[in-house]
Amino acid sequence: MTGTDWLPTQAMVFTGVGEDLELADVEVSAPQPGEVLLSVAACGACHSDVHKLQGHGLVPPPCVFGHELSGTVERVGSAVRHLRPGDRVVCSFLVPCGECVACRDGATDECGPFRATMQRTGVRFDGTHRYRRRTGDPLGASGVGGLARRVALPATAVFPLPHDWPSRISLTDAAVLGCAGLTAYGAVHRAAGLAEGERAVVIGAGGVGLCVTALAVHAGAAAVVATDLKPEAREAAIGFGAAAALDGGASDLAGRALAALGGPPQVVFDTIGTPGTLDQAQQLVGVGGRIVVTGLGGTSGPGRIPDLTVFVRRKIALIGSYAGVPREDMPHLLAAVGRGALDPAALVSARFPFQRASDAYAAVAGHEIVGRALIEY
Repeated sequence: MTGTDWLPTQAMVFTGVGEDLELADVEVSAPQPGEVLLSVAACGACHSDVHKLQGHGLVPPPCVFGHELSGTVERVGSAVRHLRPGDRVVCSFLVPCGECVACRDGATDECGPFRATMQRTGVRFDGTHRYRRRTGDPLGASGVGGLARRVALPATAVFPLPHDWPSRISLTDAAVLGCAGLTAYGAVHRAAGLAEGERAVVIGAGGVGLCVTALAVHAGAAAVVATDLKPEAREAAIGFGAAAALDGGASDLAGRALAALGGPPQVVFDTIGTPGTLDQAQQLVGVGGRIVVTGLGGTSGPGRIPDLTVFVRRKIALIGSYAGVPREDMPHLLAAVGRGALDPAALVSARFPFQRASDAYAAVAGHEIVGRALIEY
């Protein structure tokens, strides 16, 4: 980017599998047209970033990842109208270009340019980098690239907190809404279309599963039952509104869920996404029900429908759900959270300073976290 101003910052740089993230003094570009520069407050440690640390990411090292963040606007580029310096914001982990066919049709969660550039090659929509080392060598940014004290990114992914945002919810805690919250909102309101009075089961009480539980209760579900293998996760699910939280490994899980719900669930949310949890979902869901899969835990092997005959005869709908639609759903999610739909602080079970980001991901990889680990700047 000839003539672009470069500003000093620090980033946690992924340099290769098996290596701790490198705390590096780097440079970030000033915001280009349609972009904003943020001072980052916090970044959630999502399990998908653990996959990248293990070598399953698309953007090659060296790169900066981290996609669940909040912060304060420092500068705005030209053509940005909905944000100004000083705004407190949450960022969507999906970054729509706003111009492709999918974006023009309102399906901003299916933006092709985002998948082709920011998710795969580590550059922004114009094909250029937003980070570089002090030597001038470019650094990729996987998705948002939020593991830096400052980040420049398209304003289409940046949403201001409402003016009546309650003071009890900190800007740092709001970071978890950009991925876990948006994913859950899309599952409950778009994929499932959960109606008031319906019964639901949530398989997996991790960060997304707890958000799904809370949002389903807020949407008027008659009862929500959560399942998980970890006792501490089941305890957390009760705090997020589950009527019961059951051991996901119990042999009589379906019967216990039926008893706790008072009838078969119309919706089962699988936030794990393995062949085993899909088996469970089929056993749990009622006739004519919907199975909504948000988890990608089975991506290392082939997925399968356990018994196609059962799916057909029982009229079960199997629905994949990647996330909500950022432009439409993030404002609704933020408003719902402001009204008490879920408590972001309760989702955070461990906090790490910026320089210990590697420890945060190690805790996630070691299954030590209930909900979310938060990296605070």
